[in-house]
Amino acid sequence: MICYLYDAPKYLVFSSDVPEILYYSHIPAILLSLLVGSFLFLSKKDSLLNVLLFLICITFSVWATNSLLGWTNIHADLLAFLWPVYGISSAFLAILSIYFTYVFIDRKDTKFRNKIIFLILLAPVLVFAHTNLSISGFNLTNCDAFDFEGLWYKKYYTALGFIAMLWIGALLINRYRSATEMMRKQILLVGIGIEAFLLSFISLTFIITYFVNLGFLEDSRLEMYGLFGMMFFLVMIGILVVKFKTFNVGILAAQALLIALIVLVGSQFTFNTSTTAVFLTGITLVLTALSGVLLNRSVRREVMQREKLEVLTDQLEHANERLKELDKLKSEFVSIASHQLRSPLTAIRGYASMLAEGSFGKLPEKGQEAADRIAESARLMAMSVEDYLNVSRIESGNMKYELSDFNLKARVEEVTDQLREVATEKNLLLIFRSDLKGRGIVHADVGKTVQICHNLINNSIKYTPKGTITVLLRDDVALNKVYVEISDTGVGMSEKTIKSLFQKFSRAENANQTNTSGTGLGLFVANKMAEAMGGDIRAESDGEGKGSRFILELPLAT
Repeated sequence: MICYLYDAPKYLVFSSDVPEILYYSHIPAILLSLLVGSFLFLSKKDSLLNVLLFLICITFSVWATNSLLGWTNIHADLLAFLWPVYGISSAFLAILSIYFTYVFIDRKDTKFRNKIIFLILLAPVLVFAHTNLSISGFNLTNCDAFDFEGLWYKKYYTALGFIAMLWIGALLINRYRSATEMMRKQILLVGIGIEAFLLSFISLTFIITYFVNLGFLEDSRLEMYGLFGMMFFLVMIGILVVKFKTFNVGILAAQALLIALIVLVGSQFTFNTSTTAVFLTGITLVLTALSGVLLNRSVRREVMQREKLEVLTDQLEHANERLKELDKLKSEFVSIASHQLRSPLTAIRGYASMLAEGSFGKLPEKGQEAADRIAESARLMAMSVEDYLNVSRIESGNMKYELSDFNLKARVEEVTDQLREVATEKNLLLIFRSDLKGRGIVHADVGKTVQICHNLINNSIKYTPKGTITVLLRDDVALNKVYVEISDTGVGMSEKTIKSLFQKFSRAENANQTNTSGTGLGLFVANKMAEAMGGDIRAESDGEGKGSRFILELPLAT
């Protein structure tokens, strides 16, 4: 059966009695879809995202090719056989778009449950495609089957397109809320692209066909404008490829895609003959070329910098892992070495103490002085060893805490009394004051709290050449906090020093002027202990030479 009212096309699709917009809308869209889809698929065949985009491009090309044949072919039997392809390809485009969106957002395959739903939605279209429910006859006069299309069948596969738009829209909005800033930009691009494609393709095709059936339009040529939605979608994909490397394609490949787009648009000069078509093609070609050049210039440097940054980041990660390994080995070495030093140090301190006390007989004056120096040096070394051990325990997570309720005032006053003699030897005045409004009962580790207070007060004594050290105990019942504030008139600190004060092996720049025995670990250990008990330590100073304030914060017992 042949539609004799129309001339047979040349080369299967080229006919003189079809709308000029036909080739402008169909051929570039088909070629561009096949080119972009195939290129991305071949670039990374094992990527499900690339495979799904390839299937969308192929399905669209099938629909567009079918449409092109429908407009130009005059063999009624062939057209009647191909007519149901519109419904099949439209349904597949809708479902593939949903599937693609899931994989794009989640970067992994969708759930098996969703795949079952997809198959259930597609089943009616596939089962009834070549039955009377789809098409029951053919009009040889008009060379079409609009009057014989099954209304419910057409409504069903068209509804799938609108369901896809709503489904994708809800999915994008849901994922957008919890996405990172970078991912949000990608979601906007793919969302605008795929929704614009489905809206122009599905809705415009349905509306135009409906008006043709009602007799409002002579033919369905206006549906051709719906194919431009695919070009817009592919432009969004091109931006994702160039700017975000979404489909794992490099900058050169992205440039190739843009060049291909320019070539495809320019290729329309080979079959456009009318002034209108040539003018439209020229404008499109110029705009496409300018957009491509500007896009490449704007993102080329960004992409190259990101690639370099990725290499540097990878190198930095390896270096960081190595540093962690070395730090762990160092901590283990320090722990072992410190444990080995404790025993001989204990013996040295014990014998030095016995010598100084005259347990082995009265020592001459110079001998007594030597014994005192040995005892003091051993004490300082024992403190350093204990700091190293504490750091090792903290970093390995082996520091133990026994939390209980106790009176903080009694403990702080006791520590202050113990260190008053040390302060007096340096001609310093050590004062304890209490401004508690509550009972001052805290929930913490008694031994660790005493150690922290001892460390902070002793630290002020070390770095205060002259003047006064004040230990103030105050609380804030509303905030459920208690504070031990140690203020001194010592060497003070700069803002730069305060920022790094609680790091390992950190000391003030002017520290050696008043004390050369510090390890730079005491404040680090104290701060870590306070944090482990739900508290904090902070340092304040008005500047170098203007004294310092250290505030220990602990939670009150509830």
